[in-house]
Amino acid sequence: MLTTPVRILTLLLLLCALFSPLAARAQITIVHVVQPGENLFRISLRYGTTVEAIMAANGLTSIYIYVGQELVIPGASGEPAPPPEPTPSTDGYVVQPGDTLSGIALRHGITVWALIQANDLTNQYMIYAGQTLIIPGRAAVQAPDPETSNLDTYIVRPGDTLIQIALRFETTPAALAYLNGIANPSNIYVGQVLRLTGEAPPPSGGGKYIVVNLSEQHLYAYQGDQLIYSFVASSGAAPYYTRVGEFRVQSKFPNAYGSTWDIWMPYWLGIYWAGSTENGIHALPVMQNGVTLWAGYLGSPISYGCIVLGTYEASLLYAWAEIGTPVSVHY
Repeated sequence: MLTTPVRILTLLLLLCALFSPLAARAQITIVHVVQPGENLFRISLRYGTTVEAIMAANGLTSIYIYVGQELVIPGASGEPAPPPEPTPSTDGYVVQPGDTLSGIALRHGITVWALIQANDLTNQYMIYAGQTLIIPGRAAVQAPDPETSNLDTYIVRPGDTLIQIALRFETTPAALAYLNGIANPSNIYVGQVLRLTGEAPPPSGGGKYIVVNLSEQHLYAYQGDQLIYSFVASSGAAPYYTRVGEFRVQSKFPNAYGSTWDIWMPYWLGIYWAGSTENGIHALPVMQNGVTLWAGYLGSPISYGCIVLGTYEASLLYAWAEIGTPVSVHY
């Protein structure tokens, strides 16, 4: 017969034998290698932990991490849960962990710029899991409402944007802006009557017009017979030559995004369509890291088809020009 001390010792040994596999599994160290597009918040969701816990386990003093960095995941006991399937929504798309704006745009067959415009985003990198994005051309695009529009006009309703209205009627925001003499396509208001058909109004502004001389790489702005501005410019380099012809300012944005090249183009004045993209006049473009592209090269063909000005010069022209201002491009 076992004595009491022996019984206690035996019981302890049995308990150790039973729980040692669980303890071993709990002590498994999970190391995550940071992938492109990830941040601490997304990683914490994937492993069911917190940003603070990951920072403490890795001695991090900030939330900034880099691709290829190895992170110890505290409290993880196995493989991470797979990313959740995209959540359907009748109002838009719900951002999932690991999503990027470019990936969402590609998935829905639209451009990053269309997403930025439709959702009033100020930074293409600042989206978060759980955020609902309007997808232009899907839920936001509805059949015309016979009570608020007819075949020739449309009355702006709450929540409308020019890009949504354009998609609804199979046209473009620039065309609607040009047709209605809208200087800033972002500024439409509830109850505003938009023309959908007909001729554009005659250009306003007392005879303003812009001349671009490609041989001189120079831009001139006139009002009547008076020269208002004379700026050094740069046109498109091979094979993206700037088109020669007679155009008008058809769109106007304080800062346009070029998704093809991942650049921002301040003081944008769109003048013609080149396939699915619009060419225009704008300031020296800015890359995502904040570096100004082509600085020091003005006066020589450098762009992807647009007319490029210095930043200060472009700001002056942007404030002066109007939707409908004629633009003549020639050698």
